[in-house]
Amino acid sequence: MFRYLIDKSKARLALLLLFHTLRIFGTIGVALLINYLIDSVSLAISSGQTSVLIRCAVLCCVYALILGLVIFWHEKSQAGWIKSVMLQIRAGLLEGVLNKNISERQKTNSAEYLTLFNQNLTLFEQNYLKNLLSIYESLAGILIAVGLLVYIHPMAAAISIFAMAIPSLIPKLFGGRLGRQQADIMQCAADYTMRIKNILNGYEVIKAYQLKDTMRRKHKEDAEKLEQSKVLSAGTMAGLYGLVNAASVSVQFFIMTLCGVLAVGGSITIGSVIAVTQLTGQVISPAFQLSAKFSQLKSVRPICGQIQDLLQFSQHPEEEIRQKEMKHWMKLEDLSFSYQDNPVIKHVQAQFDFGKKYAIVGRSGSGKSTLLKILAGYYRDYTGRVEIDGAGDLFCSLALISQDIFLFDDTVRNNITLYREYPEAQIDEAIRMAGLKETIDCLEKGLDTSVEENGSRFSGGEKQRIAIARAFLYHKSLLLLDEATSSLDNECARKIEESIFGLENMTCVAVTHDLYSDTMKKYDKIFVMEDGRIVEQGTFEELSGRSGVFRNLYAAGVSV
Repeated sequence: MFRYLIDKSKARLALLLLFHTLRIFGTIGVALLINYLIDSVSLAISSGQTSVLIRCAVLCCVYALILGLVIFWHEKSQAGWIKSVMLQIRAGLLEGVLNKNISERQKTNSAEYLTLFNQNLTLFEQNYLKNLLSIYESLAGILIAVGLLVYIHPMAAAISIFAMAIPSLIPKLFGGRLGRQQADIMQCAADYTMRIKNILNGYEVIKAYQLKDTMRRKHKEDAEKLEQSKVLSAGTMAGLYGLVNAASVSVQFFIMTLCGVLAVGGSITIGSVIAVTQLTGQVISPAFQLSAKFSQLKSVRPICGQIQDLLQFSQHPEEEIRQKEMKHWMKLEDLSFSYQDNPVIKHVQAQFDFGKKYAIVGRSGSGKSTLLKILAGYYRDYTGRVEIDGAGDLFCSLALISQDIFLFDDTVRNNITLYREYPEAQIDEAIRMAGLKETIDCLEKGLDTSVEENGSRFSGGEKQRIAIARAFLYHKSLLLLDEATSSLDNECARKIEESIFGLENMTCVAVTHDLYSDTMKKYDKIFVMEDGRIVEQGTFEELSGRSGVFRNLYAAGVSV
């Protein structure tokens, strides 16, 4: 993670530290000016001359102006550095998410990612980045103030340094508790985000089954857990800050009393008393605050760990899928796959010839959709071999259309083109082939109409046609269809199927529940799956003419 803080922002960080150090010097140097000013006042009173006092006042004004400019540039450089670091970390986290393969991605739910990118990154910025700068300011300020104290009065410096040792005991009382409480906040925030996500995504179910009271209760429980976890953490921080400030004020009063005794004895001037008092505050107060800052730093360790884990994926991207355009055939040899030690695909042998159309049928749980996802490259930890025109362990350049269609919250055009440039004629042809033209023509802004969140303004069938138009436009050599027409009416489904069967230079493999004979007859070959195996294969006439699994399915009209 440190390379995001330093390596990628060296120039910004160097500039920030320069202005930060100048600001610390300038702020602490005010104590010396106060010493000089008070001593000048004493001299002017005793001598009756104000020239020294005027020179001192002019010097103070110039010093204040310069200090103001330094603070201005320090704040700007700090904002610039934090912006640079946060942009790089956000980009790295997104890269980490995108580099995960699908099976790895499914181990973490979306709510955790949403919490990380929003609330947890805000906490990281406040309690880690800004806190690191604050710790640097405290440490540098202590060193500079101690140096000036030694210059003014060594005894006062020695007492201040001794007082600094006291805060080191305080973090041990709170550090572990703060870490545990921050972890609880993260978990409660993720649970709350998931609850809100479920309410928003399941809105129709909530309405249909009158679950408003149940959702209110569930929401209240999760919200109370989240806010209560924050209250507990705030209470711990309050106790920590209370002890810190009480100790700080007590020590400062002691130093002021000591300086008063020294002034009575004639060891230091009145101006020096004020300067020593102020410099002591510059030593003791930051020292006590350091304990709280280090505790706060420890509290974000769970978030830093979460960030670091995801950033590792950005540094070690998954191996790119080796794709090849199919020119002749794709062959599966002894293909097997297990999901969490549960065998799903078992020793599958199959061949798909270029340009032909294939159907995969079988009962629910027979492995149809899993086989399609393996062909799409979603799962790579299979055994066996996938060959493209004789080359092994490759994947076809393909498009996959499944039952659950996701649409970006953007225009219809961008959901079809996926943000790439295509001639209007090609886009129009893809729309026509997908049976989407009539829908587009009815939209006020046509292709530039917003689909709204996940296509909420369109029906399930219209969303599938948008996805199918996308696949037609990209014109991959292999088209995988997982119940692609399940949400369409019969007429529209037939039109799209006709378009698919008419594609001469595209191989199509379709998981389907449609066992109508007029559709099944159009497939060049049908694969029948049962318990993760291909138990039958052949044309409709061949399979329906023999007694077997397909004939039973066809007779029952079931393939789900």
